[in-house]
Amino acid sequence: MSVSAPPATDTTPKQLVTAGLVAAAWLVIALLYLAGVAVLVPPLLLIGTAALLRGGRTVLDRVMLATGLLLGLTCLGALVFAVWPWGLHPVTAGGTAATALIVTAARTGRRPRLPRPGATDAIAVAAVAAVGAVVAWPLLRDGRTGRLARVMDGEDLARHAALFDAIRRAGGYLFQHPAQGRTLVYEGMVTYPQGEHVTAALLDGFLRSSAAAHGTGAGMFDHYLAFVAAGYLLLAATLVWAAQWIGAGGLTPARTVPVAAGIAGLCAFGELLDLVRFGYPSQVLGLAEAVMLLSVLVRPVPRPRQQLLLVAALLAAVGFTYYLYLPPVGLAAILWLMRQRRRHRARRVPALALAIAVTSAVPLAIGVLVAGQAGALLSVGSLKVGREGLAVLVCLVASGMLTRRGRRSGIWRSYALVFVPVAGFAIGMLAVQRLFGSGSGYYANKALFLVLALLLAGTGALALHLPRRPVPHAQLRAASVLMAIVALIGGERASDGPARIEASTSWLAGAGADQRAYARAALALRPGRPTVVIGDDPGYDSYRLTLFISTLQRTSGPMAGATYHVGPINSPARLDAVVTRMPGPMRLLVLSEDARVRAEALRDRHPAASIEIVMP
Repeated sequence: MSVSAPPATDTTPKQLVTAGLVAAAWLVIALLYLAGVAVLVPPLLLIGTAALLRGGRTVLDRVMLATGLLLGLTCLGALVFAVWPWGLHPVTAGGTAATALIVTAARTGRRPRLPRPGATDAIAVAAVAAVGAVVAWPLLRDGRTGRLARVMDGEDLARHAALFDAIRRAGGYLFQHPAQGRTLVYEGMVTYPQGEHVTAALLDGFLRSSAAAHGTGAGMFDHYLAFVAAGYLLLAATLVWAAQWIGAGGLTPARTVPVAAGIAGLCAFGELLDLVRFGYPSQVLGLAEAVMLLSVLVRPVPRPRQQLLLVAALLAAVGFTYYLYLPPVGLAAILWLMRQRRRHRARRVPALALAIAVTSAVPLAIGVLVAGQAGALLSVGSLKVGREGLAVLVCLVASGMLTRRGRRSGIWRSYALVFVPVAGFAIGMLAVQRLFGSGSGYYANKALFLVLALLLAGTGALALHLPRRPVPHAQLRAASVLMAIVALIGGERASDGPARIEASTSWLAGAGADQRAYARAALALRPGRPTVVIGDDPGYDSYRLTLFISTLQRTSGPMAGATYHVGPINSPARLDAVVTRMPGPMRLLVLSEDARVRAEALRDRHPAASIEIVMP
């Protein structure tokens, strides 16, 4: 009696095909790495992710959703990269991402598919390209010296660049390598939210096709500036996309033009550009991620599980990149989830999405509970969001939402719902600053930037004033309204006087003579001893230049004890305290003959210290 064979199944062939595709992906990534063109891997992964996602009508929709998902998963994946033996190696990171994509495609049965490019895609690309030209032109035009001088308006970028460099060297988050981190950067940066920096460090490995080559200090800074500029272009792209995504029901391609043009104009010449000029790259990327999250809360993608994964990933991205924005967007996500639970009581939140959302609070917990960063919330600063411009935007967006079509739209009701926690958080920060602080609230104004970004994302509401079907001259009226927004906000900036006008135009004009002189002095120094700058007067310029030099010389860690918490930066006794706390030989960079005299007197007062005096 013969025994018949069991019925054939296609399980084994599918598994073999999946395994073969995974092996092929790893081989291709390794070959690209060896050929020195690993920079091709991230865009390929982005396109592959966009092709596997569903939802959205345009290529831009898919690309932006994929970008948000990958940003969040990168922040989470870096927790693993920091502890596995390969660190941020491009082959292992890229291979792991490709494996996840292929396995996801096999499990879901989805085939890669993208929408056809359309007019709205071209409009968005043109708008972002215009912003890119404004941002990149001064950086490319003025060479390395002018480039460095252009971004020395604020001190923060020096610390961000040092943190980026340290993460590349450590192979992951510094809060997972605190002892090594303290040897590389100021201790306060070890617990700073590092999502932007770890993303840039990972991409830098692909750009260099190397896990070990870090370049010179100046070369490292050039690379980081490129990532800073790219982050700002992502913010511009996010705002243009968000306006199209939220207002899609009323935006024809012709009506999209003035919306995109208005947003691009504000990104190119408005106060958002100050975030680059003063060196706030984490806030820039955090804004982009927060707007992506709020946009998919306003208008969810149609597949519930994909929506939950997107929301969770973007919560992680915000939490790891700029956790100041996590409370308002987290509350908005909770409100959205409560509404969804009432509509679909039988639907459960997948455990993976819940775990990701909870993990997003890890940097916030470290910063507040371990590092005590909550005490900085009442600090003051010069960065300020124009109140009149915000009021104009609120009135314009509200005018569209209060139309009959706006009141009936579920999307615009959802927009109003997410606007409440965002605006409430900013108002609360301003109230706390008014009660317990003094001056312009540094973080209160940063909270207002999120309000500004969400209002720009809602400018599509103006199309609700127009008839559903295009009529002659309707597009011209829409363009006039959007151009009025630009003029009103630009006029509000100019109303504060010549200083604000200069702030709006100095990016294109380039750095001043003093800034260029500082940059030349910083770049001319040979690597060696930790360097402290002495100018004509003790004060901010000397302190700021010292920070940038320590970043370029990669001495931020050894100098941290003598740079921070040694008294006011304009105190005459500060230099003596710096010399006392310097752990070894040091160098004094003097910027004038008077500074040389003071440096020599300082050296005479500390005969036991090894002090070299140099002049540019």
